[in-house]
Amino acid sequence: MEDYPVSTNNGSGNLKPRKTSSMPRAIVAGSIGNALEWYDYGLYGYFAGSISLQFFPSKDPLTALMLSFIIFGVGFVMRPLGGLIFGRYADKVGRRNALAITIIMMGVCTSAIGLIPSYAQIGVWAPILLTVARLLQGISTGGEWGSAMSFLAEYSTPKNRGFIVSWSQFSIAVGLLMGSAFGTILASVMSPEAMNSWGWRIPFLTGILIAIFGLYVRKNVEETPKYLEMMENKQATDTPLADVFKNYRHEMFLGFGMVIGWTISYWLIMSYMPTYISKILKWPLYAGMSYNTLLLIIFMVAVPFAGILSDKIGRKSVLLIGTISLVIFAYPAFNIMSTTKSPVMMLSVLSILAILEALICGAATVAVTEIFPTHIRCSGIGIGYNITVAAFGGTAPFIATWLIKATGSNTAPTYYLLFGLIITLVIVLFLYKETYKRELN
Repeated sequence: MEDYPVSTNNGSGNLKPRKTSSMPRAIVAGSIGNALEWYDYGLYGYFAGSISLQFFPSKDPLTALMLSFIIFGVGFVMRPLGGLIFGRYADKVGRRNALAITIIMMGVCTSAIGLIPSYAQIGVWAPILLTVARLLQGISTGGEWGSAMSFLAEYSTPKNRGFIVSWSQFSIAVGLLMGSAFGTILASVMSPEAMNSWGWRIPFLTGILIAIFGLYVRKNVEETPKYLEMMENKQATDTPLADVFKNYRHEMFLGFGMVIGWTISYWLIMSYMPTYISKILKWPLYAGMSYNTLLLIIFMVAVPFAGILSDKIGRKSVLLIGTISLVIFAYPAFNIMSTTKSPVMMLSVLSILAILEALICGAATVAVTEIFPTHIRCSGIGIGYNITVAAFGGTAPFIATWLIKATGSNTAPTYYLLFGLIITLVIVLFLYKETYKRELN
């Protein structure tokens, strides 16, 4: 891959040449925060039972488990705030500086969860401190996403932008798989008692090591060429947030429309499936976890190809193909899963869902970065994306479960899935003007 010469301000208002930054290094720098973020999400989900025993003592294990998931969910509430804070900071001070802060913040909070004493040791302070750690993680996650996508987009060219930005989605699957693999290894070598007592803490403690490595990478990569060009041309704004709300409301609405179907489908297909297969469909837990691992691997392999396809035929075409196909396939997929007893059929359906989700993610991720100009890109993405994810994505597993309970039908999650996909389909079809092959403005 090619190197990109970049520059820095020497204090006189002119930019002087600096060393080049390679594209592979830029991809790692932009993606590693996502991997750490989802490594933590994977760990929390995998060890939710152990966490509930340590922090929420209750005579009813299900109540304790629900409480641990409520604390897990509070991080989503803080994501819009993180988008506001770090989006503004990244637009004013630079993407690299914002990403350096968010990755250390995430690493410290992840490790802190592994260090918090149990309820038996410090009483009510244990769940309080766990909540604080999750709130701070939500802020850092909200700041990470917009800055990371902008960083990757601004290091790319019109010919490869879809492919480069797709690595942000690839890294999410990597993080989830890392968390799942670490948990599986520990569970195979430790007794259940040891795991519930202290073993679950080990993976969380490693979060700081990943963060230190990520900080090193980010400190040794240059600021994006597009951001430096903006600074050289004196196009920066002192009020990026105000500019977004005043001058880019249409772009924010367009971003919301793209994200709603993307985030609902992602959380239902890529996150909810272990619960759906094991708890709702009554397959063994190991089957749900195994199928989810295969689902992640298929998605991880497919999403860069979806990004490449969007570079070839356009974001709009790929989005429409993925969205329309998923609208058509959603109900048959859930109907087959809810009735089949064949592992081959289950895996086939999940594979198709993973590929269709990869098409949506691969195109939507880069399209959202292209609709905003450089001087407010992080703020625009950070606000619109995080509000939509907090309102619709993070609640998707809960709503899907509620719909099943309310209707008595195992296919009920398709109602919420189709709701989001149809909104995205209408907005992309009628409001989104193709952005690929353009230089970022």
